[in-house]
Amino acid sequence: MALRVVFGILLLVLVAQQAAAGGSGGKERRWPKELKEDFQFELRNIYSNRQNGSRYNFLTKYRYPSSSEAFDFHEAEELILKFVPAGGMGIPGDAFTEVLSLAIAKALWAKFNLVGLSFRIEVQGMSSDVRSHYASTVTVGDIEPWVSLVNNFPGCDGMDTDEGNKACRIYPILNGKDRDLVATAAKKAGKHDKPKYCDFCG
Repeated sequence: MALRVVFGILLLVLVAQQAAAGGSGGKERRWPKELKEDFQFELRNIYSNRQNGSRYNFLTKYRYPSSSEAFDFHEAEELILKFVPAGGMGIPGDAFTEVLSLAIAKALWAKFNLVGLSFRIEVQGMSSDVRSHYASTVTVGDIEPWVSLVNNFPGCDGMDTDEGNKACRIYPILNGKDRDLVATAAKKAGKHDKPKYCDFCG
């Protein structure tokens, strides 16, 4: 009986020691063989002459087969921006947002070695004669889709000046300035930022 009690106490001590060491008996945990690595980037406040003038956010998220196959995301950014002007990459200026998002997603999928991709276009309400913000999301492969985001269109300071705000862009490029709003765009940009109706502008 005494031996059983002693054995039980020793067993409890051993279990406690293993728990303190992370449950692995003091051994270092092995790095798992299965790994999922994602990357994401955003292009925000992009003005385009599509759909009679629209303000966009482009959200891109993708999953690599492995870290060794990572690439410079600026390559993907450059590809997306080719679609932004009306008619860019052969997509008509009056095409629905769903058509544009699908075309961009297909282009990204074809160019880069990915196992998953989720691409989302958000359009500011009033910038295309619609009172509500809306979005289109295309998801393919092994990755979770972008979740719904509300009112991600903050105002751009200084948009009534030639210099504009470098956080905002306008396409097609005017006067060779791809990150500045110029005088001819200021009036249009101001209209988008100060709509007569806005269902999310607290």
